[in-house]
Amino acid sequence: MTKLIRADMIRMFKARTMHMMMLLFAGLMLFEGWISSGEDAQSGSHMFSAIIFGMGSMLLPMFVSIGICLIIGSEFTNGGIRNKMTVGHTRQAIYGSWLICSFVITLAMTAVLIISSFAAALIFGGNIVIDDISVKAVVINLLVMTVCDLGFTAVIVLFCTLFTGYKSVAVAFIYNEVTMMIFSILGETFQKSSAYKLLTRFFIQAQMKFYTATEVTDSPALTALCGASLGIVATIAGIVSFRNQDFK
Repeated sequence: MTKLIRADMIRMFKARTMHMMMLLFAGLMLFEGWISSGEDAQSGSHMFSAIIFGMGSMLLPMFVSIGICLIIGSEFTNGGIRNKMTVGHTRQAIYGSWLICSFVITLAMTAVLIISSFAAALIFGGNIVIDDISVKAVVINLLVMTVCDLGFTAVIVLFCTLFTGYKSVAVAFIYNEVTMMIFSILGETFQKSSAYKLLTRFFIQAQMKFYTATEVTDSPALTALCGASLGIVATIAGIVSFRNQDFK
């Protein structure tokens, strides 16, 4: 399986799609910094928080899902899966390789988010006001957000097996947008509900207001556990689905 993961990793990160996604994502973060620089002369610290935990947390799942769906989807359309099975790779190994490589893509996009957010705050916000930034809050919130993004990534890999080819791109986009819309609407009515608050911990799309660069999010361990649980359930469902899929 190690050779399969290495081959998939090389193929994914050599893909022009991934390079374009990373560049566009970084460019949008810088653009957001430029836009924010004209709003009440925000300090660098506030700008950093707004970019990385505001616009960044909203766009990251979108870019991750589109990139992963395009790359995995191509294997269904160009016969890559049949070739892998012909040389002896099991379906579990193929799915596991996709999942691991997709996790690496998510971590790489998160690194792009962090670097571009700092750059935007420095370029357009002047010197970041270190006193206003809590290093503990930034680190913990980023870790929790990343775990939830990884859980979301597992859901996207599941979509790639349920909706083969490039159909998964549309499905993932609709899922992401509809989920954000639903939680936005529900939040207006059930914001103080403990059941609603627990539900939001499973979905990264509902967590935009969870994180800042100044305060640690409420119950970070619980949120990370919920996000990871969603990923585990999606992985089990994906493996079962892919194992029973007919490629004839």
